[in-house]
Amino acid sequence: MNLRRRREPAPAGIGVVAPPESLRAPIWERPVPGVGRAPLVWLLGVHGGSGATTLAHVLAPAADARGRWPGVFERESPYVVLVARETISGLTRAHDLLRQHHAGLAGPSLVLGLITVAARPGRVPPEIRRYRDVVGSLAGHVWQVPWIEEWTLVESEALPVWSPGDDVAPRKRRVDPLDEVPTEIGELGTDLVAAIRASIDGPAPGEGRS
Repeated sequence: MNLRRRREPAPAGIGVVAPPESLRAPIWERPVPGVGRAPLVWLLGVHGGSGATTLAHVLAPAADARGRWPGVFERESPYVVLVARETISGLTRAHDLLRQHHAGLAGPSLVLGLITVAARPGRVPPEIRRYRDVVGSLAGHVWQVPWIEEWTLVESEALPVWSPGDDVAPRKRRVDPLDEVPTEIGELGTDLVAAIRASIDGPAPGEGRS
């Protein structure tokens, strides 16, 4: 299993056509409910069954945005990562929300990228790979989470949790994904924290790099 990462500068959004209102995600008008801790990053599942809720459980710095853009109330984090299954319909929904963001219609959120989650074991069909590249061009960072069969057999609460500072299991060592965070997920968590740090340390919006 490989979690592949592509790092690209996010486009400015010039020429991006906003989706119709019916295809936009709403924006929370109050703090995101049901969050017992202040997350570093929100995972916005772009459709039901995206995998956002599971990932929000296994990644301690993250929380589930519950299908809406955070309104960034009461010092909430502005950082958002979209989550979609690797299906045409899932990627289309991610495309809609990325267009919404680039059109300035997603509130004060700052999108760090897109996580795509395997919809089945085995190789990704070429049609999905091509469309994922198209959608990913609006996301900046793109992370791909492989199919983890064992995770489909239990509730999210039974899964292990990765926290910043935790060791990431070496790729050559086989792990039990019900007992230890898989290497790919530990690497994803590390990347998300690094992306947030890079955003905080980077230039202010509208400023260029010297």
